[in-house]
Amino acid sequence: MNILGISCFYHDAAAALLCDGRLIAAAHEERFTRKRHDPDLPVEAAKYCLEEARLRIEDIDYVAFYDKPFVKFERILTTYLSTFPRSLPSFTKAIPVWLKEKLWVPNAIREQLGFEGEVLFAEHHQSHAASAFLPSLSRRPQFSPAMASASGRPRRRVSGGARASS
Repeated sequence: MNILGISCFYHDAAAALLCDGRLIAAAHEERFTRKRHDPDLPVEAAKYCLEEARLRIEDIDYVAFYDKPFVKFERILTTYLSTFPRSLPSFTKAIPVWLKEKLWVPNAIREQLGFEGEVLFAEHHQSHAASAFLPSLSRRPQFSPAMASASGRPRRRVSGGARASS
C-alpha cells in the first residue's frame, strides 16, 4: 500500500511517502520553491517523493492530510465569535482564505497533484505524535517507545499518549 502524506496551508508544507508501512521519502516544499516556510500545497515535494520511489500518482492508494479542516474551521469560528469585536480585523483577513482554499483540501489535491483516490484526514495532534512515535518502532525494536502530545489550548481535548507493546 502506498500512502502520500501531505501537510500544507499553514506553514512549512511538506510531503512524505510510505510504501507498505516504510518511509521512502519526505521533503519540505521550501527546499524546492526556495520560499521560506512555504505554506502552499507541496506539489514539488510530492513529485520528489514519487520519483524517489519510482512511482506515479496513479500508484498511490491514499493521500493523508495531517488535519481535519472543518474541525479546525469550527474552532476558529468559535474563537472569533467569543472574542468579538476585538477579533473582527483578524476575522475579515482570515475567513476569505479559509473559504477560498483551506476548506477544500481534496479539491486542491485532485487539481494540483492529479490524484483521483480517497483523501484521508487525521487529527492534528495524532499527526504530530505519529511523526515521532511510528519511526521509533523500527529503529529500536527492543524498546517500548512512548509519546505524549499536548496543545497550548487548554479548553480543547487535544492531548494524548501511546505506548508500544509487543
